[in-house]
Amino acid sequence: MHKESGMKLAHWADVGGLPAEGMCCMRDSDALPESLQQITIILDRGTEARASELLACGAERVLLGDAALLDSAVVARLVQQYGSERVGVWLQVKKTLVSWAMDCVSNEDFNCLTPSVGKPGWDVLMSDGASTGTDAGWWVGEMLALGASMALISVDVRDDADLNVCAELMESYGEHLWFSPWQEPNADLEPWVRYGQIRKLVLPTPNERDDKEIARICAAAISEDESVDDKMLARQQGDETTI
Repeated sequence: MHKESGMKLAHWADVGGLPAEGMCCMRDSDALPESLQQITIILDRGTEARASELLACGAERVLLGDAALLDSAVVARLVQQYGSERVGVWLQVKKTLVSWAMDCVSNEDFNCLTPSVGKPGWDVLMSDGASTGTDAGWWVGEMLALGASMALISVDVRDDADLNVCAELMESYGEHLWFSPWQEPNADLEPWVRYGQIRKLVLPTPNERDDKEIARICAAAISEDESVDDKMLARQQGDETTI
């Protein structure tokens, strides 16, 4: 029996290369196509007024960047005016830097080094790359609570710590999350799916992945979902045996 992967794929696009169907993402610019239907506009530097203009002109959805970071109430206002499904946020993130300091207070018998953060995470960046000191997981939760329907995260997943952050975010907010490579457009996305549990990807343009590679990425979702199903079945059978 054929099993669907559950993966959803979209594409970054430019004016000269819009996909024939499906969701596509495009950064705001002076060269947007005349029709904005089926286009999700990434408003990295734009203002609330620009977001309203794009939504009024028919953009399927606008994802706020700097505007939301500078004034989160923008999200709530746009949701109230245009509806939750048409408003989201875009996050450009990098691994949170960890600093170490000598703890001379907790225990009078000895001193120890303590990290600045308790676990790995991602720092949300402004569109110019400046750090905000805002934890990505917390920020996504806050934006969804204000009514945003979607969060697109541009990130470079480079190690197990990043994959663990992905998996935690997916567990908390999975249905609302899309991910896209940031500075490494040709990164291997199979581990993102298999270990990071990601199920929605925005592929770069140009995208050097052929149909075989896309199939390999999607197959990781099937394999991992089946593994989860097997674990759940084993747990249920164990409970029945106990009873």
